[in-house]
Amino acid sequence: MSVSVQDGMRRPPGPKLGPPDYLRLLRGTPVTDLIVEKGFGSADLVHLTLQGEHCYFVLAPDLVCELFLRLARSTGKGRSTERSRPLLGDGLLTSSGDLHRRQRRLIQPAFHAAQIRGYARVMAEEAVRLPATGDWADGATRDVAADMAAVTLRIVGRTLFTTDLSADASTVTDAATKLIHLHLRSLSMRRQLLGRLPLPGRRAWDTAAADLDRVVQRMVTESRESGAGGDSVLAMLLAARDSDGAPMPDRQVRDEVMTLLLAGHETTANALTWTWLLLDQHPEAAARLHAEVDALPGPPTVDDLAALPWTNAVLAESMRVYPPAWASGRRILADVTLGEWTLPAGSLASAVQWITHRDPRWWPDPQQFRPARWLTPEGTYDESAPGQPRGAYFPFGMGNRVCIGASFARTEAAMVLASLAREWAPTLVAGHEVTPLPATILRPRGGLPMVLHRR
Repeated sequence: MSVSVQDGMRRPPGPKLGPPDYLRLLRGTPVTDLIVEKGFGSADLVHLTLQGEHCYFVLAPDLVCELFLRLARSTGKGRSTERSRPLLGDGLLTSSGDLHRRQRRLIQPAFHAAQIRGYARVMAEEAVRLPATGDWADGATRDVAADMAAVTLRIVGRTLFTTDLSADASTVTDAATKLIHLHLRSLSMRRQLLGRLPLPGRRAWDTAAADLDRVVQRMVTESRESGAGGDSVLAMLLAARDSDGAPMPDRQVRDEVMTLLLAGHETTANALTWTWLLLDQHPEAAARLHAEVDALPGPPTVDDLAALPWTNAVLAESMRVYPPAWASGRRILADVTLGEWTLPAGSLASAVQWITHRDPRWWPDPQQFRPARWLTPEGTYDESAPGQPRGAYFPFGMGNRVCIGASFARTEAAMVLASLAREWAPTLVAGHEVTPLPATILRPRGGLPMVLHRR
């Protein structure tokens, strides 16, 4: 692995890509796969030139921490986030600077521990309700990925927006899927922005975005007209005033609601989807999960979470093996030093959970699904139990842009998994090949068809 010199600047080693590699990239192969295949999966920092841009892949935990913490003020949003702006506008995910800090402070109270305890009841209720509303029956075949998206969407609707989104689940899921595929297409195009997609793609984008906008605008209108919402996020946004007493602009309310609607259910839905697959592939882990939830006196409550160490360990290990947020990019705003290297202004730096979470330097038997690594000798769940260095595990990001709903998502995933596992044990449809689709969120390509088995 030799150091390269380009434009008079020393750059870290990186794989040499030829025409077949670029063809694979155009067909959707993630660049991270090529990095691993070509022997750079255990490098600390990898350099590639892609679409005319210098791209740095940050793989070592100490450099991940530096990127997200020490260099936070010298970095901005990555390319994927930049190209989400046509849909998300200036929502919490895409905004920056003073706007981002102001909006985050405004929304943060909705994710305080006391609020999440209150949400847990809704999380369990919607999980128990899923089999009836989703046509679950013993022996039936369901796309579990779609069902997890439906239940997490309803949870977000009731908790963050005090709105019933049951009738909107298919609309939101279908529109999000279309937009993700178009988003991936835009990322593979040289200098191609979402707004300049070829005509058929542009029409598909506009239609899907309009479908989501109708759902969001209905929620906002109903909340504003009813005056309901209490301390929900939507109520906070509608009640917010600037220093002159002016309300938040309608467009900004729309952007924040759209961001929370999509990001608020997609991450947990996919974490749960991959967890069901892993439990089917590892029956001993599933049997231990079933024994743990069966020991509860009734349907799980938030007070039972401490009594569910294996449930939490299963979810933590699932997000290590299949991290929903599989990469986190940043745009370098000014020349910075990362490790021994200078990263020039304008370049891209991506910390890659998909690689770092599977690096044998930090994780013994990294390809193995081993929930026990997250348990202390006393049998309690502890995220530091594996002994990994800081920066080796960051499923929700890190630093000033860490996912605002991380605690919400962890609680939601545990409540849904524990509630459903008391009565159900899905198995993958025989012969179905599962392929990860590394879009904005790591999804199984084409969903996850599973046969439902009532325990």
